[in-house]
Amino acid sequence: MKRVLETIVVEVLSFSSDDPHPVLRLAGFSPREWNRCLAWMDDTGLALYFLDAIEQNSAWVPHPVMQSLRNKKRANEHRTTCMERQFNSINRRFEDAGIQYAAVKGLTLTPDFCSDPSLRYQADFDYLTNPQDIHSASRILQGMGYVLRIESDRERVFVYPSQQQPERGDAQYLPSAPHSVELHLKIGDFSHLVWNEPSFLANSCIRDLHGSVTHVLPGQDSFVLQAVHVFHHLLDGWVKLSWLYEIAYFLDKRSSDDDVWQLISQNLAVDPMFREAIAVVVNLAAELFQVRVPSEVKDWIAQIRPAVSIWIEKYARDWAFGPNRIDEFDLFPASKLVLLLHQQYVPDSKDWRAILATRLLALKGLKRLSHSRGTVPRPEGKSRSRSTAREFRRIAFHLGSGIRYIWEIPKWWLLTRDCPSTRSYFEPGCRPAL
Repeated sequence: MKRVLETIVVEVLSFSSDDPHPVLRLAGFSPREWNRCLAWMDDTGLALYFLDAIEQNSAWVPHPVMQSLRNKKRANEHRTTCMERQFNSINRRFEDAGIQYAAVKGLTLTPDFCSDPSLRYQADFDYLTNPQDIHSASRILQGMGYVLRIESDRERVFVYPSQQQPERGDAQYLPSAPHSVELHLKIGDFSHLVWNEPSFLANSCIRDLHGSVTHVLPGQDSFVLQAVHVFHHLLDGWVKLSWLYEIAYFLDKRSSDDDVWQLISQNLAVDPMFREAIAVVVNLAAELFQVRVPSEVKDWIAQIRPAVSIWIEKYARDWAFGPNRIDEFDLFPASKLVLLLHQQYVPDSKDWRAILATRLLALKGLKRLSHSRGTVPRPEGKSRSRSTAREFRRIAFHLGSGIRYIWEIPKWWLLTRDCPSTRSYFEPGCRPAL
């Protein structure tokens, strides 16, 4: 599926471009193309960033499109105010209870990653939490009406009990749209990636944020955590382009801050794989949004392993713009092409076969679907028809993207046959210096 208009949207948001006037190319698209693009911008988190850019450049877009974007902005301003109020209440209770925490992502990204919190859609609150305080923090959230939904050795996720399902489009910007609170004990989600994780909590600092005293991370740690968050979502198969835009925003605003980049480089020097993961994210952000990269970061990118560089060059853009949600139709989606990259971070062939089977067969999704069928009353009438249609779309998505991945394997083998093996990178004493 060609996404010409969507490509122009990204160029409008670029920090530097070969085309000095991409906004001039916004004319000439049909209402159908604009409606598709609006839905795409909602999914990728770029809608309000795009509105801000065209208002600053006095760019012309069709009146219905501008009206839709402004309606989203007004709704999100109200939602952001409500989210700030709830955020402050949680922080105050954590402070009163003496809980060691650091608020991350979300509302803490202003001003380093975005200029105004109302320009980004936020669906949750994220906290790094001391393992010793996890039970106390959980009791506080449950006392505020949150219900524990997910519990693991890495995180606990709480949601408000609600009949309203997560929405797409204009409804997602409303204050009534669901949100969650995530308590993280570790960064990242993949057990086969063992990194020397920085002591983020030890470096947290107090900041007056949105009218309340909050523990947050300093700029350099916030950047590292945000990049790792994006990387793990990348390997998991889906990344919001707004996350990459926010990384690019940080790069642009802090490009001349040598102290920050030296601190980041020092923290990453002990773990080449950690550094490469962040370099991959930075490279994607820089390529998509044409942002200047500090010299230290250029060194990281230059040392990315050959096979990883090939994936970025040959597949990253198609994958990033592709329909990577299971409810988006495309005959052969590019979603599972990220498995070619994921394999570069799994040295053990047995582990990789297990991951591949899970991802190709969508075992996690089928398990969740089976559980929901057993615990939720079967819908009737139109609701049942929509549920059935959604299940068929899921099957078609995984089938088509799986075929696309298998079809691409011979080409990938030819592209990477001269590259060092992944296993040699991980074996003690054999890991090449990045």
